[in-house]
Amino acid sequence: MDSNETSGNKDGLVSLAKYSVLPVDRIKYLANTDANVVKDISRGILFLMAFWSAPSVRGFRELTNVIAALDEKTALELVVVDIDGAPSLCGLPEFAGKIHGAGEAAWVRDGSIILTTGIGLRIECFVPNTKMLLE
Repeated sequence: MDSNETSGNKDGLVSLAKYSVLPVDRIKYLANTDANVVKDISRGILFLMAFWSAPSVRGFRELTNVIAALDEKTALELVVVDIDGAPSLCGLPEFAGKIHGAGEAAWVRDGSIILTTGIGLRIECFVPNTKMLLE
């Protein structure tokens, strides 16, 4: 990584633990990654974290509440990516022009994005999207 590239928060998991009702071992945190991270998710939620954004922090907190309430069998993966360390995610067709650091997320099955929050923080889609993924 050269000096012009951004880098994610290497201590981000510590911050996430403060905001989450889920145990920290349920969260896979990646400070720096690329768009291929989606391919590694079999059934889960990819949350794009912007630690500098109040809506993103709120969205993460709300999403962990939803997962805790709906995923009793711990069937879902929760993959949290620091958006500052994953600029290539912005180029995915599902996210192109839709990432504003406001708590965007994607629901993934077999390495493919099946649903997203769309633009910005849209907490109202967390429950129905998560229920659909659990079916």
